Amino acid sequence: QINVLQAKKKFEILDAMLSFMHAQYTFFQQGYSLLHELDPYMKKLATELDQLVIDSAVEKREMEHKHALIQQRSLSFFQDFSYDDSKVEFNVDAPNGVVMEGYLFKRASNAFKTWNRRWFSIQNSQLVYQKKLKVKLPGGVGLGTPLAVQPCGVHFCLETLEWEHLWLSCMLQADSEKLRQAWIQAVQASIASAYRESPDSYYIE
Repeated sequence: QINVLQAKKKFEILDAMLSFMHAQYTFFQQGYSLLHELDPYMKKLATELDQLVIDSAVEKREMEHKHALIQQRSLSFFQDFSYDDSKVEFNVDAPNGVVMEGYLFKRASNAFKTWNRRWFSIQNSQLVYQKKLKVKLPGGVGLGTPLAVQPCGVHFCLETLEWEHLWLSCMLQADSEKLRQAWIQAVQASIASAYRESPDSYYIE
């Protein structure tokens, strides 16, 4: 009986191995058939991929060209609004009350911290700005009487501190170091003038 079982075990093992080999063959045969059906689609996809690579390279060159044009326009924009020496000077005792005026960049207080070019002036010790020189707003947008002004580490920037706006800090940027120093001196002179005219307790504090 043991010999019969041993003999039976031999062909049962071989039969199982043969069945496994047939299953493997069927599995890979079906896989090949499915992939073979996808062969035209894969060739089409490869052609489209090649075209996408070409289009991407063309778009990259166009964007680089546009970027270069924008840089040139920005450079020409700043050159068009360049200042001469006569506009740098300020007069504390100006008859119209305008001590100094000119374009400055103002950093917005929104989340993006964008910089906008505005026409600034110091009128009767008040720092005022409007969008453009040609647009005559009634008095412009007032930032109040500056309490302090100081240069900051950013390129050609100055920072003013306003009492009327709950110690509002306003970040401004000039077009050159010479202009920044001129604006700082003008604001400091207007602060001193405002203190002489009305030495209120909050200025002393």
